Amino acid sequence: MNLLSLFRKKGKAEKVVDESVLTDTFLKTINVRLLKCCSKATLDLPILVSRSSTHSPTGREWLLSSGEGYAIRDVALLQAQLLKNLLVNLADEFQISATDEGQFCLSVLLDETQGQVDESGEYVEGSSLLVVVSKAVLKALEGIADESKAEGLVEMKSAYTGLLSRFLMKDLTDFFRDYPRLTSALAKLEGSRGSHLVQVSEGSLKSFLDKTLQKDKPVLFDDLYTRDTSNTFKKEAQ
Repeated sequence: MNLLSLFRKKGKAEKVVDESVLTDTFLKTINVRLLKCCSKATLDLPILVSRSSTHSPTGREWLLSSGEGYAIRDVALLQAQLLKNLLVNLADEFQISATDEGQFCLSVLLDETQGQVDESGEYVEGSSLLVVVSKAVLKALEGIADESKAEGLVEMKSAYTGLLSRFLMKDLTDFFRDYPRLTSALAKLEGSRGSHLVQVSEGSLKSFLDKTLQKDKPVLFDDLYTRDTSNTFKKEAQ
């Protein structure tokens, strides 16, 4: 059964994906963009914050620890915001709209965040994207040196960002290698658009303009856009 059919409106034509574009290089590019989305979503979480008298709506501030001028919030209580960040960043990076294929990618993301269960109904360790990311956050927090903590919030954030970026790169790479459904869905979405067929060599447009728009030389529109169709078909036939 084609899972995309679950999200396809009745009578709507299915987009055809040229499977030949789904090369290892193309999939690697998609995976790199996906890793960037997940890393940004995690790094944007307000884990390290300045210490203040501000409390949560329930009247309690759930913290892992606090010190002089800083407080460390519990990532377990920020999972809703993490999930929102993941959805927003993925939709923005891959320009996901209300198409069937785009919404399918978001559905796969939501599924991957929940994890999987085996035949006995037990949770499969390492199958939840939220759990993988949360563990990376905790490892980064544990890795902050006492010297950084003594120097204040700014130094702590710098150390935390560096550690978390490294942990996320490794852990997310391992996760999407073991669970490639989202990478595959995004690759098919990009493959259906044909954007991969448009390749412009770096500097080609600048080179053209430099040659055409020379200094102190008046340039008319006709000089930039010359349409001569007299031998178009002859050239194409050769």
